[in-house]
Formats: sequence, structure tokens, C-alpha cells
Amino acid sequence: MMKIRQYFNAGLHYDSITAGWRYILGDNFHFGYFKSPDDDLDTATNNLIDKLASLGKLGPETKILDAGCGIGNPAFYLHKKFGSDITGVSTSKKGVDLANSLIGEDKYKGKIRFRLLDMTATGFPDAGFDVIWVMESSHLIRNKKLLFDECYRLLKPGGLVLLADVMIDKKHNFIFKLKNFFKLLNTIKTFAKAHPATPERYSELLSASGFKKIILKDIGEKTEQTLNWWQRNIMANRSNLLKIMDAREIRRFEKAIGTFQYLFKKGIIYYCLFSAEK
Repeated sequence: MMKIRQYFNAGLHYDSITAGWRYILGDNFHFGYFKSPDDDLDTATNNLIDKLASLGKLGPETKILDAGCGIGNPAFYLHKKFGSDITGVSTSKKGVDLANSLIGEDKYKGKIRFRLLDMTATGFPDAGFDVIWVMESSHLIRNKKLLFDECYRLLKPGGLVLLADVMIDKKHNFIFKLKNFFKLLNTIKTFAKAHPATPERYSELLSASGFKKIILKDIGEKTEQTLNWWQRNIMANRSNLLKIMDAREIRRFEKAIGTFQYLFKKGIIYYCLFSAEK
């Protein structure tokens, strides 16, 4: 029963996979942006942070809310590069505990902190942030209108949502899901139940929450190589992974990689960046 609950609860799911996924995804826990075929995964995942950050103007006075902070690496990277003050939130207790344990060094204290909170209802005061950073967490949220309403409430006037995620094409319909049921079921067991939407739907929901100057960039071609790196990392780290995950879970992840490659090739999924201003 607990295993089934994990598939439908992002926090429980990430509690269960954090240790193993570090061997596969690296510590940034997201896709990479490959500016060059020679980029390795660590370089590419940092490139993606830079690419999304380029849609805003970040600096030492910028207060950022990292909505879905993983184990904290993107927050540390942003602080090192821009000096920004960052609050990370996640529903994964293991992720938040690990992120807070990494603050350690004095240079981060008072500048970065991580909280166990639901991004759709944070309880933070109105208009407290300049930027809300949503890196590959929105697909796990069923009610994206709640997410964007909360983002709008939390942002100062002129503040920005900066969002990156996998999105779907209109071809991802009932008939497609029926024909590909077992492939998609395996991705749920691997990555938890997602609630993907089209780029057009994201734009509609951002606008409905009050956002303006909505900018969309499709960068799928520069991100697909991530999947090859995940497969490569499984092969290189299999002995370590088997100490944390069972062989069936590893095979499931490899099948999910193949599904993502198929979906990108067929134009069923994209990788998109959004910026939107309050």
C-alpha cells in the first residue's frame, strides 16, 4: 500500500528515490541544456539554470523562492553566481533535510534556507519575493491554477515567475494514452504521477492568475541528450545503485528513459521555459 501511495504523492516519492537518483541525475535533479555535444551532465544541468536565470535579472538584492527545491543544489548555484537570498520549499522531507544539512558553511547562513511546505499554500506573507523559481516541479502539481495564484500573491509588483518543465503536445490525448498505457504506467512508477499540460495551457493559466508579459521558449532539442547521460550513469553506477535500489527499479528507470526518448522523437513532449511578470 505504501508503494502505491508513493506513486501519487510527490513528497513520499522523492523521499524514496533521492539517494538512488543522485547516481543517475546528479545533484541538480533536473534535465540539462547542452550548448555543446561535449558538455557533460553536470555542465549541462548548470547550463539549464543559467538559461532560465537569463530570463530575469538576478542579483544580490533579489529574493528568490525556489518552488520544488530538490536537495538544494540549484539554490546554492544561484546564490554563488548572483548572491541572491533564496528560500527553497519542497514536500520531500528527505530532500529538505539534506538541503539544510548542506548549508553548513557560514557564507550560506542567513542567505539560504529550506522549508517543508506545499508550494500551492506556503503561508508566506504577500509580496515577499522578486522571483519564484519553478524548476521541473509544476508537472507534479495537479491544480496549476492554485500554484500560479500563490505565485502571484507572493511576488512583489514587477516580480517574475521563471519556470522550466516537460510539457505535452495536444496529441497526448486519451487515445494516445490508451495505446501507450503500459509505457505510461511505467513512467508513473518511476517518476510518480505527473499532471502535464500543453504550453498553451500554461500560458492560459498564468494569464488567468494575472500574469502579463508571458514569454515561452521551447528548448527541447538542447535537452534531449540528458536521457543518454542518465542511461550512461546507470551503467557506470550500477553496483552502487544495487545497494540502494532493487534491480527491478533500475530496469524500470531504463524503460522510462526509452519512453521519454520515444515521446520526444514523436513530438509528444517538449521541454519549455516560461517567464511571466506580475
